[in-house]
Formats: sequence, structure tokens, C-alpha cells
Amino acid sequence: MTRNPYSAEAEEPTLQPSVLVFMDILGYTEMIKNAEREKKQQKLLRALHKALRTGRNWLEDNESSETFKLLSKTDLYVLKAFTDNIVIGWPVHNDAESEFGNAFFKLGHFQFQMVLEGFFVRGALSVGDAYVDETAVFGSALIEAYEGESTLARDPRIILTKSAVAAARQHLKYYDRPESAPHVRDVLRDTDGQWFLNYLECVLCAEEEQGPFYAEFLLHKSVVEAKLLEFAGQPAVWSKYAWVAGYHNYFCDLHSRHFNDAHKIAINLFQRSPCLITDEA
Repeated sequence: MTRNPYSAEAEEPTLQPSVLVFMDILGYTEMIKNAEREKKQQKLLRALHKALRTGRNWLEDNESSETFKLLSKTDLYVLKAFTDNIVIGWPVHNDAESEFGNAFFKLGHFQFQMVLEGFFVRGALSVGDAYVDETAVFGSALIEAYEGESTLARDPRIILTKSAVAAARQHLKYYDRPESAPHVRDVLRDTDGQWFLNYLECVLCAEEEQGPFYAEFLLHKSVVEAKLLEFAGQPAVWSKYAWVAGYHNYFCDLHSRHFNDAHKIAINLFQRSPCLITDEA
């Protein structure tokens, strides 16, 4: 018997209102080409496989418990992945607020873990009709998420498409003080107007009990700094990591009671002014 929430025994595939995310790994094709040129394919394969395995554990773990399986006949969502492309669908049973909460939590941890392994994720989350199983992924939510990832996400961020923003705005109205709504910490608005998943929030998931996960946060800093140095001569690629550096430092400022300058990425790595050609680089 299938646990796929989109499937049911002896029924034809049927579209369901859904929260759906489409993601891929930034620069995946170039990584393979570079590894081939440098004869490092085996090293890349093992690193990528480890990263995806670690990341997918966050996406799948909580619902693999025997207790959950006893309490529910189906899972809350279904995941379909092929190499660098990942699609996850959550059938919506009410207004999508609980599905958003589940999606933000899982995707945030997945994205963070992937970065710690050196792989940066880009994607888009939408709300609409969808169907997902081992055979097919289909529906308007998929098209909107795919187009959002390919035309709007741009940087290593998971954006909310128009349908997702509209749903999130509606959820904020449920609270007398919108700033106390969970989405306020889960989602940020970027300088270009795009709403995106605040994946660094996962380092504060045990904030009251034990404080931030400082070691992991400092590793995030180190990974981003290494990428900035590695791609300093490739502006189109370097700018992606410059965006992450700016986001990292903004997060430090946003939670200044936990973080200080020692946790920030050095400004001179990603924010520089023009200079005279006679000045030393």
C-alpha cells in the first residue's frame, strides 16, 4: 500500500491543491565539467552524494518514524529527485499554513546542510494544483515553481512565487500582531522585492534551550568565504556568493544579541569600491 499522499489504491492520478517546491543545485553542470577537466570526477561524485544524502535525511527523517506511520496512513508530502533537481509536494488540506510551516522547516535545514557541504541550492515555492508520484510530476504549481526558479530566484535562495506570497500574506492576517507570526522568522524580503526562505533561521531552532549552533554557523561563514576567494575572477559566479555573504551578515545584525563581528564575513571579500588603476589590488 502506498504512503504517497497523492496516490490511492485503485484510483486514477488526480490533481490536488498543493504547496510545491522546485530546487536545483547552483552551477551543477559547470561543476561536472570542471571536475572532468581536472580529473576529479570521483571526488565530486562522492562529495555530492554525501551532501545529498545528508540533506535528504532532513527532508525525510521526521516522517519515517514508526509512531508517525502508525498514526497516519499517508505521509504529509512526497519527494521526487533526479541528480540536481528536487521536487517536493505537500497536498493542502486547509489554508496551507501548516504545510508552509512543514515546508519552511524542512527546506531550511536541507538548504543549510547542503551549503555546509559546499553546495548551494536555488529554488522556488508555489501554491496550486499538483500531482507527484514515482512516475510523473504535473500541474500548475510545478510550472509556476519551475519558472520562478529559472527566472526569479537568480541567487542561491528559495523564493516564494506570487501564489505563495499571497498565501503567506493571508496567514499573517490571522495574528493580532503580524510580527509574532511564524512566517516572519521563516521568510525575508530581498532588496529586489522577492520573498525568500530564511534558511539560516535553522541555527536558532533550539535558541531558548541551548542557544544558536555556533559551530555550524561559523562553518557556513567559512564555506562562503572560500567560494568568494575561489571565484574572485569569475564575476557572474562570484556575485552569487556575494549575495550569500550579504545575507549571512544581515542575519547576524538581525540577531545581534547572539552574533557579533567575529561571526560575520569580512566586508572586503564582497563589498568593494572602485579604485584607481595605479592602486594596488
